[in-house]
Amino acid sequence: MGWSFELRHANIAAYLTQPNGRLPQLNRSELEEFFLTMTQADRFLVSGNRAFAHLFSLSARESSKSIQPLPDDDRPLESSQVERALGSLRVTFQGFDLFVLPVGSQDSRRAASFAEWAAHATGNKVLVLLPTSLSESEALDIFDPAPPIQEVARQPENWPGVLFWLRTGEATFAPIQKAESLFYRLAENLGAGIQSLAAIIGDCNRQITQGRRGKILHLSDLHFGSSDASAREAWLSTHLMDVRGEFDRVVITGDLFDDTRKEDYQGFFSFWTFLRNTSRKEPILVLGNHDQRTFGNNLGRIGQDHRYLLQLDLSPVVVDDDLQCTFLRFNSSEGGDFARGRISQDQLRSVAVEFSIKCRNRPEIASYPRIALLHHHPYPYASDEEPVNRRRKLLVGRESLVHLEEAEAFLSWCAERDVPLIMHGHKHESRYRAEFVDRRYSAPREITAVGCGTSLGIDGRPQTYNLITWAPDSERWSAQFFSDPGDGSGFREDKIVLYRGVSL
Repeated sequence: MGWSFELRHANIAAYLTQPNGRLPQLNRSELEEFFLTMTQADRFLVSGNRAFAHLFSLSARESSKSIQPLPDDDRPLESSQVERALGSLRVTFQGFDLFVLPVGSQDSRRAASFAEWAAHATGNKVLVLLPTSLSESEALDIFDPAPPIQEVARQPENWPGVLFWLRTGEATFAPIQKAESLFYRLAENLGAGIQSLAAIIGDCNRQITQGRRGKILHLSDLHFGSSDASAREAWLSTHLMDVRGEFDRVVITGDLFDDTRKEDYQGFFSFWTFLRNTSRKEPILVLGNHDQRTFGNNLGRIGQDHRYLLQLDLSPVVVDDDLQCTFLRFNSSEGGDFARGRISQDQLRSVAVEFSIKCRNRPEIASYPRIALLHHHPYPYASDEEPVNRRRKLLVGRESLVHLEEAEAFLSWCAERDVPLIMHGHKHESRYRAEFVDRRYSAPREITAVGCGTSLGIDGRPQTYNLITWAPDSERWSAQFFSDPGDGSGFREDKIVLYRGVSL
């Protein structure tokens, strides 16, 4: 059986399949759109069982009545309101054993044909979710991802592919070339029980390894020396010990300490030592304005202080042969007054020289994907941006005092150097943004900037970190954004983005 729907509804459907899934953050208009599609089951449901399609539609109509008293605006609803609206539909969705979702496709006809066939082949035990559009080049952008959807973010190299999951939670994301044979195995064992299906999915997860993959833990804006950092460092360290097997390298994008004082540096040094002792590789650091300016601000040379920077490794190019990528490190606080930043042409040339020398000595480095690291954000924050955590209002502040000056020149340099990904901090707001940047002699290059908020929750903000999974063979990556309110109640995944950097 198949259900044709918009891809943005996949996450709602995935939650409904799980008995104890965390509810997504939705507003009334999103619920109305979801129910409208479901109430038209006779139009969108691919099934020979007309009676079931009718029951599907009736269930959706009954559920839609619960949204009538809800506020008619764009604010996310409370979890209890979403639960009341979706609760009765859980029974309908959990009547299936297996769920199938195509995600992206270089050959949409093949994926569509496979999905249509699968929808008709297995009766009422399988629900195939059929997105109305499959685009291989667009980002898959989902808030509050359900556990099955999270599997897509963990394996970006398998995109385009097909996501399989069970009502009991087991999931696998298979590349399109292997999805058909996996479906045959699952279809043949539908009568053998859910445990048999779970064993097949577990076996598939052990076998599916499509080339190289590395994971980068992205921290930022620690501000050691502040009261928030002192209070929350133990919780972040404890959590990182629990997840340390999930990343290969740590990147910290600036504002390591709050002020250029000895005690602030010593607080960071203790945390830095912890990271070095729990990781196989040196954490990669870039400097922020607070690391070299008195309370983060300067006017010309007044306020600059570099006393504690000589003890840090700040070489401009870091090659990671295990991840098979190259990190290009920039000090965006070398120029700019107040909290603003600037990267000079001298620094761009210095990075280019160091990179060229490494490539000459080791030619294979030239083929490694490049990731640019800096503190300031290369794309300005806009007041109409939707925050990664939908329950929080995006605090843009005064961009004129904190932005990266001559950002266009830096982005142009990255485009010419074929840099698809930039990691930054500075604004204490997690975000991602992708734009096409013009090049002189070739097609524009799409560059995505991923920003981490504040990992120690400065000024009462949530504690945040990002986990970036990098698949260099396919130039695909995923970004997972995590946050904790700052009270230790637990880091939750606010959003995932599955992305492929492309040129026009």
